[in-house]
Amino acid sequence: MAHVVALSNQKGGVAKTTTTISLGASLAGMGRRVLLVDLDPQSNLSLSLGHQDDAPGETISDALETALNPRKVDWDELIRHTSQENLDIVPSDARLWTVERLITEKQGYEYELKTLLARWQKIYDYILVDCSPSLGPLTVMALTAADRVIIPIQTEFLAVVGLVRLIETIDAVKEHTNSNLEFNLLAVMYDQRNGICRDVLTKLQENFSARLFSTVIGVDTRLKECVAVGQPITQYDPRTRATQQYGMLADEIERIIDR
Repeated sequence: MAHVVALSNQKGGVAKTTTTISLGASLAGMGRRVLLVDLDPQSNLSLSLGHQDDAPGETISDALETALNPRKVDWDELIRHTSQENLDIVPSDARLWTVERLITEKQGYEYELKTLLARWQKIYDYILVDCSPSLGPLTVMALTAADRVIIPIQTEFLAVVGLVRLIETIDAVKEHTNSNLEFNLLAVMYDQRNGICRDVLTKLQENFSARLFSTVIGVDTRLKECVAVGQPITQYDPRTRATQQYGMLADEIERIIDR
């Protein structure tokens, strides 16, 4: 049964999508079957793996639209293979903006993604959901469906300030739709030469020691380069520091889940 992990942060530009791809690829490289779900209307996850917004075929928008207008969907067609073995994706497109606006009209909409993912939970070991940079209905659906949410957080002051609101949203979801939801923080874009980065990381370690991954993801220009060629960092440059760090993160997640 797949472990469902949402990656969420209402702040953009915090390596959320990069982490979704890199963690998924690292787990796939360990032999785990991984499905990535793009739940962001901006489709950055899909674009980063070479899937264009206007490409033919059904997307997560079509799947969620069935909650509003029931129709037949080719569920197998939703899943696209990537260039890496064991790593698949359900892409997104811009129509997801409209779906998000309308789906709240349906009572119990919070559970729609959970129902959808149940179709694939016996096929995969992990389902990683890349959330939009907001705390709107799409994110609420992702948190309701997830076993765990990973919050990538930049080691800078303003990123920590915004963390409070996201934790409040997680607490609300736990109270109303998903009492079993767990969350972890992941320090990303860390520059050990920068005093602010070091200070913020220390504060995170002091205040969130039980929730903070021991793995820290440093700044690595290769992470930006691999997007241009539509490959995960594990394929683009297996020897780079980011590949090693995301591999450590995958190991850490495996240990947490085994407990």
